[in-house]
Amino acid sequence: MKSLMIIMLIIFAPYVYGQQLKVNEQNTQLSIDGTSTVHDWTIEAEEFDGTADVKIENNALQAINSLSFNVPVKSLKSGKSAMDDNTYEALKEDDHPIITYKFKSMDNVKVEGNTTTMDTKGILTIGGVSKTVNMKVKADTKNGIAFNGDITFKMSIFEIDPPTAVFGTIKTGDEVTIKFNAQYN
Repeated sequence: MKSLMIIMLIIFAPYVYGQQLKVNEQNTQLSIDGTSTVHDWTIEAEEFDGTADVKIENNALQAINSLSFNVPVKSLKSGKSAMDDNTYEALKEDDHPIITYKFKSMDNVKVEGNTTTMDTKGILTIGGVSKTVNMKVKADTKNGIAFNGDITFKMSIFEIDPPTAVFGTIKTGDEVTIKFNAQYN
């Protein structure tokens, strides 16, 4: 019986396995797009960390046991220091220096080759306020696993006052879109 178990493990191990993965900063991107009374804007994150415990079967994502993704607020850069400073202040960076996402569940899972699409639910925390968010996410297992998708929401649901500049004459719109491609290896 023991020999049979060893043989089964050897045969099926390449097809079903769990993996403990970490964010690969070099291959991860996250941007935030928004509007203002003057022009549309984009701010990009330069630092990330996080972990994922996933189940891969037949080279496709089958389950996420846990997943976290963190972005230091000070790593958000627009290329304009005044805008960056306004962003840090609006996001309450002094008291809440990290934006976090913690995966909770997935539904409507569709697997095609190495690609899995799913509806996810997780907890997004910005400026010390946590909200449950739903996102459609695509996962690709060609090199580790890459999760990509986007989410649009109003900053005010996180109790964030949209930033202003030039004595309030330039106002940022309340709605923002976060786009991400998070690589875990």
